[in-house]
Amino acid sequence: MQDYQSNRPVRQQPPGRFPNESDRTVERIRKRKKKQTQRRMVLCGAIAALAVIIVGIILLAKGCSGGTDALAGTWEFDGTTTYSFDGSGSGAMELPSISYDFTYTIDGNKLMIDYANESVRDSEYEFTVDGNTLTLIGGEGTVGGTYELKRSSKK
Repeated sequence: MQDYQSNRPVRQQPPGRFPNESDRTVERIRKRKKKQTQRRMVLCGAIAALAVIIVGIILLAKGCSGGTDALAGTWEFDGTTTYSFDGSGSGAMELPSISYDFTYTIDGNKLMIDYANESVRDSEYEFTVDGNTLTLIGGEGTVGGTYELKRSSKK
């Protein structure tokens, strides 16, 4: 292509170059918006990744807490009766001549005991643990009353 006023060839604009200032400004604005969009996407991705990491740490900490609960261990009641809790939902009430296995669940401050032997009544208690003292307050399936058990050194 040639310029009609001279015999010199017309210089073509290299790619990415613009013949006038308004085209250049439009391209700058477009690039700026594209960068802003990319920054927003990176920021949203980083926030999402951080949330996933936090949830993972919380779940890992909860899972690595040894799987025990506040009741884990052996508790003596009246010198002859002991309750053993394994910290994972199983336990036993032990008397001098017999032992009754049970499973238990904890919901907040409620303890639900389900005895394997159907001749023993399942029971619910409200409980608190203060150091080496377990206090059980009788609820459903009990005769009521408050019972204090002491943590035993034997397991």
